[in-house]
Amino acid sequence: MRFIDVLTHKKSFTTPPMWMMRQAGRYLPEYRKIRQNHPDFMHFCFSSDDVVEVTLQPLRRFPLDAAIIFSDILVIPHALGQRVWFEPDHGPKLETVNFNALLKKADTISLKNALAPVADAIAKTRAFLDQTKALIGFAGAPWTLLTYMISNGKTADFNTVLGFAQENATLFKQLQAMMEEKVIDLLCMHIEAGCDAVQIFESWAKVVPAHLRNAYLYEPLKRIVKAVHLRHFNTPIIYYGRGVSGDYTQLIDLNIAFGVDETANMSVLRSHMPTTVLQGNFSPELLLQGDNEQFKSTIKSMLEANQGAPYIFNLGHGINKDTPIAHVEQMIDLIQCFSGDNF
Repeated sequence: MRFIDVLTHKKSFTTPPMWMMRQAGRYLPEYRKIRQNHPDFMHFCFSSDDVVEVTLQPLRRFPLDAAIIFSDILVIPHALGQRVWFEPDHGPKLETVNFNALLKKADTISLKNALAPVADAIAKTRAFLDQTKALIGFAGAPWTLLTYMISNGKTADFNTVLGFAQENATLFKQLQAMMEEKVIDLLCMHIEAGCDAVQIFESWAKVVPAHLRNAYLYEPLKRIVKAVHLRHFNTPIIYYGRGVSGDYTQLIDLNIAFGVDETANMSVLRSHMPTTVLQGNFSPELLLQGDNEQFKSTIKSMLEANQGAPYIFNLGHGINKDTPIAHVEQMIDLIQCFSGDNF
């Protein structure tokens, strides 16, 4: 598998392996057709056969090197008993819960049992997926999950979460510790079901003040990586911290790969991390706009910055739902054109 060869430093390629965050999603008409059968999004995430189908759909259209299992980071709070639902043009909403009661309940909940349909979908997908293609599992990081749980869904005001963490410091640490264990369990479950690599999404990393990042982001990450590697030493881990790529140089010793968002300068980051596996960071907005000079020059500069280094081509965030399929094809054609001796 080209994707795993790069992640494990076994080999580098003139044309890098590629996949896209949210590659199974609303920009594909075949996905939208299946989505219509599931008014409740969380029900969709637990419908194994449909999960397999939408996970495989992008690889039928595009020469991608990896599939990512179709799921959602919020399956963990859902499994813990905090109701999750999705509203049109808003995103996820979560019910208000008593966090002390949730902590007590969490000890009695086995993710392996609660999320068995997810494991079933992974096993089936791995069986159907070409053996040269990798399957990625994933989980949200504790901070990002707790922002949703405390804010009752997607929010633009993170002062509520930061205030909760400061005003309820003991409770927040307990919640962090509990979420770390659940994230470890979920990642290991994904690996044991058949995933070849796992990614940790810290979507709301940027909102954490610099002086709190070790406590809220990086110490939990280190513990999660250590625990997963103790159980599955050979499985690669990718960390995607949106808005904190400048901090990655502090984390090199973790022996993981790093997903780079679209705001980061790949050339600068690569100069500080010459042998680290980097993934990213083409702008979803440029992909939405399609083939123009900026589109071309950005792809070329990304490939040049990573020439000869361990690199996976990806977007800096999830693909926009309105992205034309032709633009994805243009992107892939340019990657293949600009790679290797064509610089």
